[in-house]
Amino acid sequence: MAAFTQGTFAWGDYLERVFEGWLAAPNSLTLVAEAAGTVTGVARGSLLSPAEAWSQGLRVHPDHRRRGLGRALLEHLADWAAGKGARVMRLSAESGNRPALGLIGALGFRSVGSWLAAERPVAEPGPAAGGNGGRRVPAPQRLSPAPAAEADAAMLAWAGGPLEGAAHGLFPTEWAWRRLSLGDLEAAARRRSLWQAPSGWAVAEPDEGTLEVTWLCTYPDEARVMLRALADVAASAGAERLHVYVPAVDWLRTVLDGAGWEVHPVEVLARAL
Repeated sequence: MAAFTQGTFAWGDYLERVFEGWLAAPNSLTLVAEAAGTVTGVARGSLLSPAEAWSQGLRVHPDHRRRGLGRALLEHLADWAAGKGARVMRLSAESGNRPALGLIGALGFRSVGSWLAAERPVAEPGPAAGGNGGRRVPAPQRLSPAPAAEADAAMLAWAGGPLEGAAHGLFPTEWAWRRLSLGDLEAAARRRSLWQAPSGWAVAEPDEGTLEVTWLCTYPDEARVMLRALADVAASAGAERLHVYVPAVDWLRTVLDGAGWEVHPVEVLARAL
């Protein structure tokens, strides 16, 4: 499996790193297809909540494509999730991956939102640092950890805001999108991962040298300041990179492109079960 998946992305694939964890995880199912003793395909499904299932890691060996294996793996996962009580299955694919999107669409999955996975080095100077010898200029606002009691205010600020509609109420957790709840923000606050500033709110926490921002509530005229404030949080945590997942709205894409972020568009799709 590791051998035939190395060309999945330009940098390789993550399956070899996570496969054993998939097998050990509760509320999940990992499928492997074989032909004459050779692994020809793999896919994984998991329950993110009692009503929400997630599918990921669909891979088919190049020598065994166009034989219905991908369809069979996804259908098996959908049947399993429905049997567990899930009402919807979601998955994601890079926006430029037309073969995958074609297969997914043929199986009844429909887009429920476009997202941007954006990343940049923390030490890299932004546009405002132009004349400072590469020194990063701190943001004019400072993010501080929000107490759990403030989670309700954060949820109310997001609900009906410019990003909640584009997100369709979803947020990513470990590269799997599900419905955001007040409990998610309360739990983030207890972990000291819910941050607040006049420019908005964010859920951000370090992970192996990267500050991962999985939820963001900000506004068109505040987004640039908010992202700079997140860079300050990353620097304080000793992170080398800053990674954010945000709905693909035009004004956020403009801010990210203007600040030199590496941006990857992602489609999130869903199918009723």
